[in-house]
Amino acid sequence: MAEMGLAEGIDLLGQRAKLVKILLIAGFVVIMATLAGQVAELQGAVSLDESAELTGAAALYAAVGLTDVLLTLVTIIFFSMWIYRAAANIVAAGTVGFDYTPGWAVGWFFIPIANLFKPFAAMRQIWNASHGGQGDQLEQPEGLLAIWWGTWLLSNIASNISVRLTFNPASPEELQTGLQIGIFAALISLALYPAAYRLVDRITTAQRERLISAQIFS
Repeated sequence: MAEMGLAEGIDLLGQRAKLVKILLIAGFVVIMATLAGQVAELQGAVSLDESAELTGAAALYAAVGLTDVLLTLVTIIFFSMWIYRAAANIVAAGTVGFDYTPGWAVGWFFIPIANLFKPFAAMRQIWNASHGGQGDQLEQPEGLLAIWWGTWLLSNIASNISVRLTFNPASPEELQTGLQIGIFAALISLALYPAAYRLVDRITTAQRERLISAQIFS
């Protein structure tokens, strides 16, 4: 397969960004619905207990939860494809000092322990390179990246704890704790989705406006 040119790669990045942003908007809406259901469950208004019949509000809550899981998986897939293309464009531009292959810019998300910091480091270089940075400039900090990464870690850690406590709780107290942590995770996600949206939008725009120019004049 022939390598994609930079201009073609930037066009493809824009196409993927449009889809990812739609998924992030949908995810934000679903998280709000999930949060409403979690609060209702914590207050005893709905229940997903296996012994209870899923009707009315409980059935809707279960459907929202399933939608959240499926939408999250789809978003992760297409967000990963967007990251891959963003990194590939930077490689194609011949950016000096860029340390990541497109595959590893995505792959670090799936390596235990390293996934706590390496994806952030890769995204920092992608951000700076997309804005025309070279060499040492690729390590410059950016506030939006810190917000995105901090909310990503917090929401995922809290969600995992919540699922463990609520899946088969040993006591009503454990279930309540799991629901409270789940609500915290949902609240963090309400900040995560807008941060991710802005991240995708700004990197995509920067590559379209600056990456080719940086390559020409470097």
